[in-house]
Amino acid sequence: MKIVDKMKDDELGLALLYNFTKGYGKPVPMEYYDFVLPLLYNDIFREEIRNHKNLVSCIQNCIAKDTCFQEDILKNIDTYKSMTSKALGVAMIQHILSFEIVEQTMCGVLLKSNILDLNEAIQLGRMVQDLTIQDIKKLLKKESKKIVILQAASVGKDLDLSQFNTLGDVTMYDYTLQEEVRERIQEAQIVITNKNIMSKDVLSGLEQLEMIGLTATGVNNIDLDYCQEHHIKVVNVKGYSTDTVAQHTMALLMHLVEKNAIYDQYVKSKEYARSGSFSYFNDVFHDVSSMTWGIVGLGDIGRKVATIATAMGAKVQYYSTSGKNSTTDYQQVDFNTLLTTSDIISIHAPLNEKTKYLFNEEALLNMKETAYLINVGRGGIIEEKSLVKVLNEGHLAGVGLDVFEHEPLLEDDVIYQIKDMDRVILTPHIAWGSIEARQRCVDEVYKNIVAHLKGENRNVIV
Repeated sequence: MKIVDKMKDDELGLALLYNFTKGYGKPVPMEYYDFVLPLLYNDIFREEIRNHKNLVSCIQNCIAKDTCFQEDILKNIDTYKSMTSKALGVAMIQHILSFEIVEQTMCGVLLKSNILDLNEAIQLGRMVQDLTIQDIKKLLKKESKKIVILQAASVGKDLDLSQFNTLGDVTMYDYTLQEEVRERIQEAQIVITNKNIMSKDVLSGLEQLEMIGLTATGVNNIDLDYCQEHHIKVVNVKGYSTDTVAQHTMALLMHLVEKNAIYDQYVKSKEYARSGSFSYFNDVFHDVSSMTWGIVGLGDIGRKVATIATAMGAKVQYYSTSGKNSTTDYQQVDFNTLLTTSDIISIHAPLNEKTKYLFNEEALLNMKETAYLINVGRGGIIEEKSLVKVLNEGHLAGVGLDVFEHEPLLEDDVIYQIKDMDRVILTPHIAWGSIEARQRCVDEVYKNIVAHLKGENRNVIV
């Protein structure tokens, strides 16, 4: 007979303990009984026990289905302790079980009874007959992974990260300097970071390290070859910021194209009030619908921007830096054609060997003198000293940068040498960072860790 529901009455408890004793096949040390009801009243365990012959594999599969399985069982030992004691007392009174000292240990001994067989309870008894109580406790003790979060503040201090505390022994740092990284991850099995450099020198000898999780999509700061060779899983987050980055791309562009900052100041300074004219057109602006918009990197974000650009009436063309992304929705062109024919160029590519300084001085000078350049990809895609040079020579109508070669910028950064700051808009790597996107990012990192703890792969790079 199988347990078919979750009735937790005294009669069912008595039957479970009796059948467990039957399956055990010899006097049962009293401590073993404490685990019987918590396990057999657990839905996942009852389902899994039918498919396994040993307790180890059974519990491992239960954990894979529910990361809180061990925690729930251990908690329920106290919950069901009084029920267990009462059922054992009834069993003794009804002469179903007797209790005797066997080898200096009080044990339950099976007596004859007409109680129906409960297969799961009998199977559990058979599973543990060769295990010590310490073996069972070890199986049910949740291994606490050491999780170190190096740059918690990089996702904003306005988010609640307490959910990570349910996954293991968590140490959280707001910020971690590069020279502090190795010391802080010495004992960690799981490391979460954003921009810290995880090089061979940092990772060498950290044999306990199982996973590096990123609160970002780009993995250019991780030595992937070393991680693959030493079986360190690298996982990132994707898709959480697509809408947000596309929105910021538009915000940067429209700031430049519409000249709103200039017109805003014209009104606030009262020059408009003194002008005697209802309009002011000293700073010319253009319709985006009259322009050709070139996109570098047609991934999820690039496609989203292309959709918006099309909706605004722009002609869209793109250059794939990887050569992997192609679509018939928009015209694909080579890099030089993109440079020479685009009125707007927005960058949505990762930083790698192919894109490092893709926009050098030659490329920038090949752009139209009246073109706008937006970079929400990675700072190193544009050679900043060359950008400053061509801007100061009067080339390009406007530049919007959300990413830089140095983040944060240096006090004496070359960017500050731009003479006409009205032609640029600079934001501190926030394109990805609406509160909704940051929450999605945190949730994705959490799910990546949960998957790893279950032995599953999620968003794995290597």
